Amino acid sequence: MHSVSLLIVDDHPVYRDALHQFLTRKFFSSGNQVFSANSIKEGLNIVRSKKSQWIILLDLLIPDSENQLFGIKEFKKLEEVVAIAAISGLEKDSLEQECIDAGCSIFISKSSDTFYIYQSLCNLMGISSTETELPQLTERQKEILTHISNGDSNKMIAYSLNISEQTVKVHLGEIFKKIKVFNRTQAVIKAKENGWV
Repeated sequence: MHSVSLLIVDDHPVYRDALHQFLTRKFFSSGNQVFSANSIKEGLNIVRSKKSQWIILLDLLIPDSENQLFGIKEFKKLEEVVAIAAISGLEKDSLEQECIDAGCSIFISKSSDTFYIYQSLCNLMGISSTETELPQLTERQKEILTHISNGDSNKMIAYSLNISEQTVKVHLGEIFKKIKVFNRTQAVIKAKENGWV
């Protein structure tokens, strides 16, 4: 069996590129390649041109789509496509069943966070989502991670937990080591990406 590749089809460049970068990073260790296209036509060409099986993450509102279900039907015609995940900013309740009936495996709302999208795609690919388990942090370290995710300063954390600022710094150093980051910003991003906070 060929490897499974992921194709993001979305005409909004900022959203598409951000999702592409995030998913490329997340799928790097499992060896699944991530591609992106800004139209259904470009997406179909990519699928036809590469020897792979495909999961398609398809935005329903694409300019070259005749209607909301057009892209689903076009990608379903290709035997290399193993599953389609529809993604849309439109109301899930009104669209989800239509998409499933048209051949989609799942419907994802654009308001979902990136970690939820990643987990949903892992489920479709039949691979486990790596790093979903929070590394072995103490209860105090988990509290501090939550505080920095809320934007609290060391001083505020020290006051709220009734410990010294120096103790907060020591805990932060330990947290960074355990979750393999170098600063607060990276810690917050990683914690949110993995659903730890």
